[in-house]
Amino acid sequence: MITVIFSTLLGLVTVSGAFPATLVTAPDVKSLLDTTYTDGAGNNVTLPDLSGKYIGLYFSASWCGGCREYTPKLVKLYNRIHEDKKWEIIWVTHDKNEPDADKYFKEMPWLRLPWGEVATRGASMYKLAESGYIPSLTMISPDFKIVNHEATEDTEDNPDGFPWPGW
Repeated sequence: MITVIFSTLLGLVTVSGAFPATLVTAPDVKSLLDTTYTDGAGNNVTLPDLSGKYIGLYFSASWCGGCREYTPKLVKLYNRIHEDKKWEIIWVTHDKNEPDADKYFKEMPWLRLPWGEVATRGASMYKLAESGYIPSLTMISPDFKIVNHEATEDTEDNPDGFPWPGW
C-alpha cells in the first residue's frame, strides 16, 4: 500500500510504503551505485564512467507537482555547473509506470536508473537518502560518502554552494 501526503506549503510529496524496507550502510554506497545507467540518448553509463565525480541521486515523479516545479530549476543548475564541478545526477523515478517515467525523463539531461531496477536498487537508494518525500536530491562525494542527504532546498537557496554539504 502506498501512502502519499501532499504538502501544499512546500510542494513536497511524502511517500511511505512505496518500497520494501531496505537498510543500506555507508560502505554499501559504492556497491549500491554499481550498475548500468542510461542517458537521454540511450547510451549505457557505468559507475567507472563516473569516477572522480560527485553524484546526485534525484528522486522525483511525473505526477508530483513539486517535482514538476523543481526539475526545470535543477536542469538549469545542472547545465550550468555539471562539467566544471564534475557532477552527475542519477534519476530514480517514483512514477507508477514506465511510459510515464520515459516521457518525464525526456525533460532531463542526466542519467537514469533503468526501470527494471527501480523497485529493488531504487528502493535501496531511496532508503540511503533517508528522505520521506519527493522531490529529493542526495549528494554523494567522489569517494562515495554522503555529502548531503537532502540538498533540494540547498540547490535553490544557495546554487553556488556546490556540493551543498549538509549540517
